[in-house]
Amino acid sequence: MSKATDGFAIEIKRDTDLGSAMLIARDEAGNNQPVGIACSVAEACEMAVEHHEACKLDKAGFQPVRYELWARGLQGVYRNVLAAGLKLYAR
Repeated sequence: MSKATDGFAIEIKRDTDLGSAMLIARDEAGNNQPVGIACSVAEACEMAVEHHEACKLDKAGFQPVRYELWARGLQGVYRNVLAAGLKLYAR
């Protein structure tokens, strides 16, 4: 049996169904921008890559430096899935 991800009842992997998780982009100043709803870490990865590429074209606009993926965990509390050590970008 696999170990549950901290704050969740199950172990979250790249393809785990997260329901409706929120992908948020953050810039160096701490500003944030909602990117969209993802059902898995893998889908959030694709969305983040597309968003990051679009932001690079707009040099005067929002420039994300990191992404967070928030999903409902134990007791219905939203938690950052990526804080549990999962990486958004496949390297």
